[in-house]
Amino acid sequence: MLGVPQDASRDTVKAAFLSLAKLYHPDRLPPSLPHLAPKITSVFESIREAYEVLHDDTRRNSYLQSLQGAQAAPKPPSQASAGRPGAPSARGNVNAEDLFKMAEVYFRKRDFVAANEHYERAHTLDPKPLYLAARAWAIYMDPSRKADMARAKQWMADAVRADPNCDRAHYQLGVIARVENDMDRAERHFREAVRANPKHLEANQELRLIDMRKKNPPKKGLFR
Repeated sequence: MLGVPQDASRDTVKAAFLSLAKLYHPDRLPPSLPHLAPKITSVFESIREAYEVLHDDTRRNSYLQSLQGAQAAPKPPSQASAGRPGAPSARGNVNAEDLFKMAEVYFRKRDFVAANEHYERAHTLDPKPLYLAARAWAIYMDPSRKADMARAKQWMADAVRADPNCDRAHYQLGVIARVENDMDRAERHFREAVRANPKHLEANQELRLIDMRKKNPPKKGLFR
């Protein structure tokens, strides 16, 4: 995603992220192309998550281990085989945390179907608001499930109600609010994400951009 080798240094990872962020941050989208906002947001989220994982040594090691595990794990059963007597099961003896880690790997690979299936199984075993929020985001980001976007947003709201400190759900709701051009709501969610997790890199970045826009509002031109 970042175009760096597995042994890239943290500085190299950061430089690659900053370079790509200048091109693909949603704020760079021209006002005349609002219909592309969900797509560019999806691209930026993938870049941001790649940076977040690879810039942290512990998370990078965990990611590599999870990647190896996911490659060895069976794919989710197809709809044709699901529920069919004698169909192979992909469940095995794995716990919710393992399923969640595998789902994160699938999500980074943009395999939203497999990610959603693993998030769902993790949430069934352990109904954490974090797992619900993650599943909702996988559905929201899946271009083939636009009809389920409203339900996904509701699940994120449910996660926040169940755990007001679920920074992931707050951040996701903030991104959605920004895409919908509701900056007041976006700022509230980003601030809640930072309140729950002061080290939340992306929410802090979003708040800095909001503060910059407040200090330097865009000038009106002939075509705006």
